[in-house]
Amino acid sequence: MEQKTTAAGRAGAIVACLIGAGFASGQEVVQFFTAYGGARGAAGACLACLVLAAACTWMLQDAPEGPVFVRWCGRPAGTLLQGAAPVFLFGVYAVMLSGAGALLHTAAGLLPWVGRTLMLAATLATVLAGLTRMTEVLGRLGPWIAVFVAVTGAAALIRGPQPGAEVQIRPSARSWWMAALVYAGYNFYLLVPFLQAMGQTVTERTSARRTAWAACGMFGAALLVLHGGLTANPAVTGSSAPAVALAGDLWPWAAWAALPVLLAGVYTTAAPLLFGVCQRLGGSRKAAAGTALAGWLCSALPFQTLVGGLFPVIGWFGLAMIACRAAAAIGKWGKQTAGQRKRT
Repeated sequence: MEQKTTAAGRAGAIVACLIGAGFASGQEVVQFFTAYGGARGAAGACLACLVLAAACTWMLQDAPEGPVFVRWCGRPAGTLLQGAAPVFLFGVYAVMLSGAGALLHTAAGLLPWVGRTLMLAATLATVLAGLTRMTEVLGRLGPWIAVFVAVTGAAALIRGPQPGAEVQIRPSARSWWMAALVYAGYNFYLLVPFLQAMGQTVTERTSARRTAWAACGMFGAALLVLHGGLTANPAVTGSSAPAVALAGDLWPWAAWAALPVLLAGVYTTAAPLLFGVCQRLGGSRKAAAGTALAGWLCSALPFQTLVGGLFPVIGWFGLAMIACRAAAAIGKWGKQTAGQRKRT
């Protein structure tokens, strides 16, 4: 990545990574936030974004010093977290391809392998173009996807609550605050390879902080608005793509308009995932092509089940990393405070 990449461009790229198929479809929002009600879901969204912003700041600041897994968590835990990363990244990449196939099959009647193949081609071409080009592409797409999702949620809020039978939603955790922490951990864990590569050129701590908080601020605003819209329209929360169902309920043509946005959401998540796996395998073109092909072969995995199954597991891994880094930050702050007291 070239040094001229701005903090705004980096923030847009992070937003694009965060707004994947799960978020753009509304499925993540429903299971991690809307399932707990309006107020608690909104509080959870705020908590998740605050934790995620702090974790991204630490990662961007620490990345120039080298791999962070062992430095943050110690050798036994760090080695486990580092070893599990490519497995999880690959699994979610395969499901993103599956999601693309399912979307095009549902909307246009195309065979699922067509959508999976098109998404494979798009993500592989992006990764082969290099990190700089990928950051530029994701930086442009991310904010637009966030805007579309936010507009849908805002329109639903302006229209007001709609009558409809409440749908039983299986929450992702026992409490709203735990779901928020797991959601932050999940997103952070998937971001780690991309943030590490991006952080190599973020030489100023203030720039790292601006990038992380701007990205999480944009993401959090879209998250809150969509959560509000879904809360006001409980009947759509049972859909496999609640945001699309909400858009179609608002405007009959909007479900079709949402399709390219959803595909863009799949793409902006799948490309960094493929990049992260390839980096762990040496970063060669052969590694990228082999990983993409293997992901295509495994892309029969169900998308909706993954959100409620694999995503929370990944979240606990990411949350463990954040907890280790937070403990180190608190310890460092305590030592500095003690030193200041001695000098006074």
